[in-house]
Amino acid sequence: MKFHLDGNVTIKCPLEKVYSNLINPAFMVTCIPDLQSHEIIDDENFKAKIRVGIALVRGTVDMKLRLEDKRSPNHAKLVGDGSGAGSKMHIESVFDLTAVKDSTNMTWSAESDLSGLIAGIGGAVLKGQSEKQVSQIFSNIKSKLESS
Repeated sequence: MKFHLDGNVTIKCPLEKVYSNLINPAFMVTCIPDLQSHEIIDDENFKAKIRVGIALVRGTVDMKLRLEDKRSPNHAKLVGDGSGAGSKMHIESVFDLTAVKDSTNMTWSAESDLSGLIAGIGGAVLKGQSEKQVSQIFSNIKSKLESS
């Protein structure tokens, strides 16, 4: 099952600080909801074990994540492949940043391809849960950057 998500968020923080954190695996793992464990491999690669619970599918997913297409100070792509809870997933997310006075506007989009038990849940439920998770990630990013 494939689907697309997109959105934007304004972060009250300078563009350079937002960008440097968004391309930092050590920062990014702190923004993932339901993170069970993680491993930073290098400046572009990291792993995350994430607890999932959608409808009757419960368990953990092991994700391998990679930062690509970095164009400082305003663009990057995050690619993730994972498996667990009887499912496999591939996610590609891009963000673009624009300075707006003393804030940064982030426009993002994500493409997901899911198979296995999770894909059998039904598009509306799955998309709704995915939107909730993505919203939590961006809320975490915003609060961490604005409070530091």
